[in-house]
Amino acid sequence: MRLRLHKKYGVNPTVPICFFCGKEKGEVVLLGAAYKGEAPMHLCIDKSPCDECKKMMEVGVMLISVREGSDEKNPYRTGALAIIKPEAAKRIFGDSIGDSRVAFVVDEAWDKLGLPRENKGELPNG
Repeated sequence: MRLRLHKKYGVNPTVPICFFCGKEKGEVVLLGAAYKGEAPMHLCIDKSPCDECKKMMEVGVMLISVREGSDEKNPYRTGALAIIKPEAAKRIFGDSIGDSRVAFVVDEAWDKLGLPRENKGELPNG
């Protein structure tokens, strides 16, 4: 694979962020001319989860709090995360959850479910 340098910004580096949690993935991506302007310092380049989110999705279904009325494809995340067992997700969301390992939950529903707002970044035990 060849990298075409950007005429003005050269290798045009960016630090990718996780689509799900918004944290840095611990990588540097060289965009070169693939990005039209100067690449921002942080950029979500794909929907693959970071290592931490991947671990959480292996344990259960990752719930992410989002703002009501925001873009359905890329909702505004309000900062809270929770992991629930797949069985609990099926009871709460019914068949609409399918085999998904992630669900966006609007803040009003988040609060009605009594989910915590403070995320300590820890995986649940067992």
